[in-house]
Amino acid sequence: MVPSTIACTIAFGCIIMVIYYIAKRYLRNTRPIFPFPPGPPGLPWIGNVIGIDTDAPWLTYRDWARTYGDIVRSRLLGKDIIIINSEMMAKELLDNHSRNNSDRPYFITNDLCGLDFNSALMPYGDRWRLHRRFFHQTFRGDAVQRFLPFQHVKACQFLLQLFNTPTQLDEHIFGYTSSVILKSTYDYDPPSQDDELIKIVAKVQEIALSLVRPDVAIIISTFPTLLKLPAWFPGMSFKTEMAIARKLTRQYVETAFEYSLKRVRDCSITSSMVHDAIQTMEAKGTVPDELWLKGLKGLKDAAATAFLAASETSHSVLMTFFLLMVLNPAAQEKAQAQIDAVVGKDRLPTMDDRPLLPFIDAIFREILRYSPVVPLFPHAALDDDVYRGFYIPKGAILIANLWSMAHDETRYPNPHSFIPERFLNDDGSLKPNDTEHIAFGFGRRICVGRHFADTSVWAVIANVLAVFKILRPLDENGVEIPVEPKFTTGLGIRPLPFQCRIVPRMPGMDGEKLEELIAASAI
Repeated sequence: MVPSTIACTIAFGCIIMVIYYIAKRYLRNTRPIFPFPPGPPGLPWIGNVIGIDTDAPWLTYRDWARTYGDIVRSRLLGKDIIIINSEMMAKELLDNHSRNNSDRPYFITNDLCGLDFNSALMPYGDRWRLHRRFFHQTFRGDAVQRFLPFQHVKACQFLLQLFNTPTQLDEHIFGYTSSVILKSTYDYDPPSQDDELIKIVAKVQEIALSLVRPDVAIIISTFPTLLKLPAWFPGMSFKTEMAIARKLTRQYVETAFEYSLKRVRDCSITSSMVHDAIQTMEAKGTVPDELWLKGLKGLKDAAATAFLAASETSHSVLMTFFLLMVLNPAAQEKAQAQIDAVVGKDRLPTMDDRPLLPFIDAIFREILRYSPVVPLFPHAALDDDVYRGFYIPKGAILIANLWSMAHDETRYPNPHSFIPERFLNDDGSLKPNDTEHIAFGFGRRICVGRHFADTSVWAVIANVLAVFKILRPLDENGVEIPVEPKFTTGLGIRPLPFQCRIVPRMPGMDGEKLEELIAASAI
């Protein structure tokens, strides 16, 4: 009887397991009740990626929207990608459904480039929330006002550098954007543009921005054996570049943080992100227990993120500003006329003048709209969701096509033209700001450094327009050379190198007079 009972029990157990396996397979393979968003046809497993403009996929996604609607489903190697081309839909999905859609897709390229510390690319969770608290403490709207004097000083130094060596525009801009974020994050004031930290971060950005892309990451994740191929193998040169990025990233993450910690220990540090966070942590408990050390590690990574992100994004915006001023002299002259009427020519504009200079802000907003720094903003779904009757599966990559939103013809007529006036009322006053989402993202992932970036960039735009004319280059016969706007590709975009002439507006302006003008504008 016993053997028979055991046999029956085993047989019954096997039947249950078979039923469970069949049911699981059935449920997994059964299509959802709700349909997927529409999208272009594709090949089995490979997906519908053939024909995508790999240099500017946001253009392809915009074209898809015209055929399939503002929410489109794409597939790449079995991975669902949901593209959102409408700002209204992005707000509904990423703001209103932020609890489910605030994750980030995992890109193996982040780890390979040494960017696993980066808060902007980090999965949604406790670690990300810890970083966010550090950012908010230092860079919330009311907190960044304390950095205005230093931003003004650095903007004035930028004017002098531009006067002395105008052909080094790109280097001067990156030096400015790096120095203001280094000071506010680590209380570190780089002695020159040749500072080692600035050069390291510039190199990391050069490599990472071209390689940390969803398409590259998905291909490598699907075919991990590619990483076993030697770097000399055709198509594998990226392995060498990623190894360089990992080494340089770790160097700057550790060096900058150790410098700031030493200043904290010496009691010589002034207000900055590291200083603020350590003060708060010590007030809650000075014993370096496991929780305290975890917070210190989070602070180090968050600070490194601030430096990397702010220096690059503001750099891109300012390079776009110079390019668009070359291409739009009428807008430049209109802004300068307003500066002369409000500020005069005996001092430089300050933040106190900003409410009276609405056209400067209109130019700023139009720059952000004309060329979003991060044209595709990726999120990921934590769980299955249904939106407007469409099924969005767990783990799907949700991409907000900021470029498409910024070039929506129904909202921004003639979107490929630079028209600052679109942000002004008939009386010349500013309209309510409607570019924040387009420039800085959505939901809980909206850029926490947007207030700091706003004042950093405005200070340069206003002061440069007050002092200089930004003109087209001349050939050997003194004839103006046309400038064609071209942009980089990758995760972030900015203008490719271009030529321009940067000359003083005021007759007889020399270095000494410029220094006198700066001295009269001290705050």
